Amino acid sequence: MVDTDDPDDDGAVVVSGPLGPPRLLRPGDRLTFGRGPEVDLPLGPDDRWMSKRAGEIAVDGDGVRVVNLSRKHALVIQSGDYEPGDPAPPLREPVTLRPRLPEDPAEACVLTAGSALVGSALMLRELRAVHVRLPGPGPAADPVLPGGSGRRSSTVAGITMNPETREFMVALQLCAPWLRNTARVDRLPTEPEIGPLALESVGETYLARRARNDPELRDRLQKKVHDHLKALRKKLVARTLLPKEGTLGNTAIASTILLYDILGHRHLALFENAYWKQVQANQWARCLE
Repeated sequence: MVDTDDPDDDGAVVVSGPLGPPRLLRPGDRLTFGRGPEVDLPLGPDDRWMSKRAGEIAVDGDGVRVVNLSRKHALVIQSGDYEPGDPAPPLREPVTLRPRLPEDPAEACVLTAGSALVGSALMLRELRAVHVRLPGPGPAADPVLPGGSGRRSSTVAGITMNPETREFMVALQLCAPWLRNTARVDRLPTEPEIGPLALESVGETYLARRARNDPELRDRLQKKVHDHLKALRKKLVARTLLPKEGTLGNTAIASTILLYDILGHRHLALFENAYWKQVQANQWARCLE
């Protein structure tokens, strides 16, 4: 992350606050913002509707992830084609990320194109919001994780998953690092890693070793995982939980699954359930015969 007087730097996400110069973020970069003295982007001490450590903006392969770190205040994200200091016309319903509750993951959304205003509702009204601009031409896109209603249950999402299917296991292995560590700083497993992790988690260590050492079996297993993630992505798009346009990686899938409580921390207990492990072991062994 660097400060800059030239916000038109090629390929960088530009983040501007009400104080100080714009900041440039590239993939792998992140910054925190709030009214406290120990954040990367200070917003000033006067807004009592903003926490001292209000949120985080991080750039990865899927876009720009905005996370609400506050336990007291909501964070509002209004997407649109803005420049710093522009008002936020109500062209789109804003995303509202709720305050973080104990034991719950922090709520987040992903920006994939255009620009957005981020802050408290008062900051947006008074034109003091953080401005985030993604590189490249084209109009703004709605955040990947819509949050107008604030509801997260799987009933609202319109998706239920059968725990006895391989698709469920793939989704659970993908999300497991963020379920175990709600700060969501841990790296998610890649497609080639998910299959062996699934086998090991149900006691199929021999098959896991074979999958790592036998190129043919490794390719077959990776294709199974890829197909399950592709099918899951289609389900999320069909229910408008992910946008149809653009390239969406597995980070967006995991974020959406957790936001809508399709999977939650409670599902980690399945790794200690002998019956479930046997069912899953049979599923994976059969598909690799």
